[in-house]
Amino acid sequence: MVEKGIVQCSEVKNTDENLKQTQREEVGDMEIDFEAKSQNTTESFRRKQRSVLLWSKYQGQVRAPPSKPFGGRTEKLLLRAKRHHRTDINYRDWGKYEYYKRWDELKQKLIEGSRQNVEKIFGPDYDMKRFQEEFEYPNKPCLISGLCDNWLARETWDYDRLREKYGERHFKCGEDDDGYSIKIKLKHFFRYQNSSEPGGAKLDDSPLYIFEPNFDDDKILKSVLNDYSVPHLFQEDLFALVGEKTRPPYRWILFGPERSGSCVHIDPLGSSAWNALIRGRKLWVIFPPELKKRVVKGKDHINHEVEDDEAIDWFVNILPRILKHGGESLSKKMISFLQRPGETVFVPTNWWHAVLNLDDTVAITQNFCSSGNFDAVWRHTRTGRTRMAGTWLKMLKMTRPDLYERALELDKTDGFDFSDVLNKAIAKRQAKKEKKVQKKLKRQQAREQNATDNNKMDISSSSSSESSDSD
Repeated sequence: MVEKGIVQCSEVKNTDENLKQTQREEVGDMEIDFEAKSQNTTESFRRKQRSVLLWSKYQGQVRAPPSKPFGGRTEKLLLRAKRHHRTDINYRDWGKYEYYKRWDELKQKLIEGSRQNVEKIFGPDYDMKRFQEEFEYPNKPCLISGLCDNWLARETWDYDRLREKYGERHFKCGEDDDGYSIKIKLKHFFRYQNSSEPGGAKLDDSPLYIFEPNFDDDKILKSVLNDYSVPHLFQEDLFALVGEKTRPPYRWILFGPERSGSCVHIDPLGSSAWNALIRGRKLWVIFPPELKKRVVKGKDHINHEVEDDEAIDWFVNILPRILKHGGESLSKKMISFLQRPGETVFVPTNWWHAVLNLDDTVAITQNFCSSGNFDAVWRHTRTGRTRMAGTWLKMLKMTRPDLYERALELDKTDGFDFSDVLNKAIAKRQAKKEKKVQKKLKRQQAREQNATDNNKMDISSSSSSESSDSD
């Protein structure tokens, strides 16, 4: 029986001959040593080489193939999305800095400046307990290979198949000023992503970026869940105890045109995250939790009159100023690296991180709470999602009494009266509901009163008419 999201690959079984190739083979910008010494011919070593071979054909830029040209309805829909997503600039100014003209040069400079100083591991060499002990509990980031080698997504998440299967589905490509999602059909987004026409992503400084969380709301889109499986290192998912409808958003499929990205941030509620890349390359910069928000965002180094603070601006202009101003002590704390197809980034609790898509990319990411980051997540959730935390605590008492006791211990240590905070949150919610009911009742009474008044007017009018007729 084949596990969901897993493909039985003949390539995995038939790579021994490839391992006997000449001394070195270059795959894209990855270099692999195939002339292993006898002491390295372990099963682990062979699995690592197989993993590299499986992903070798997906290295480098993979562009969305042309379908219909950018223009007409697609152009109008994208123009509308841009206007709603960024009201701070005119839609004509999305390419005002003309990064596209020097993108090849900038990209090479960014790659060469990347320190590659993240710890790298081979996922299948670890079980969950060892990973938690070496990375989650110490709160250390890492770059992991070998976790998605057998996913169906490795073969099926190319642009042709994605467009064919999900082209008519709506995906979130941004938010408006009120926090409401801006959605567009995937077929239109891919035309935009692949276009070098005015208004197309190839000319935009910081293109729109799809972050779609709602897999369960669409029967067809839900099939995405069949194409991957949560890696064994991240199987502990404590928020699952409160159910899909109650838990906060936690998983996203990502389609990112080159130069799109995420500005520096930390993940919500103290959660950790894993991000698996299927196509393209991403550049990551990570800073430890102890650094202040103002420092890592570079708020003191942005000239808002002539600069934006989108991801591309942060990487190209603002980050060098942050490092220059922060000196050697700050520079030593920065981790920067390139993520390639088949690699998974582990971002621990409260680590600042920014991501820039160097190519057109396809990825999947999930946030999670486990035993390894429970302390931080509980402290964030008890104030950030209080009523959910109350439900969560009840479920922990039934299923994970050790963590239930740990939550009570943390509250006691912090002098935090969770029962009082929860009761206030419930009372506030109840008051809000009652206010809503009263409003509804008043509207209903007003409608009834209007109907009664209209009735009286009709009767009065009718009586006047009859009296007039009798005269």
